[in-house]
Amino acid sequence: MPKLKPSERERQNRILLAIIESGKTMTDIDTQKLSKLTGIPPSTLYQRLSQPDNIRISELREILRVLKITDEEKAKIGREVI
Repeated sequence: MPKLKPSERERQNRILLAIIESGKTMTDIDTQKLSKLTGIPPSTLYQRLSQPDNIRISELREILRVLKITDEEKAKIGREVI
């Protein structure tokens, strides 16, 4: 059976997660440390990253701040994800 094309929502989620993962790699911060630095409980953060549709704007702002995501990447999130 051929693979199905990902939905637009799935594509947006993949872009968001890729930017977050890139930020984690560039700043050498794992999910546990990100949890501590953002104040988001570890279980909540893992759940949000596994289901990006549930990320709250305030949580996303904190994650982007801690990971020092560039304005260009933030603009990409705004254009393509939100």
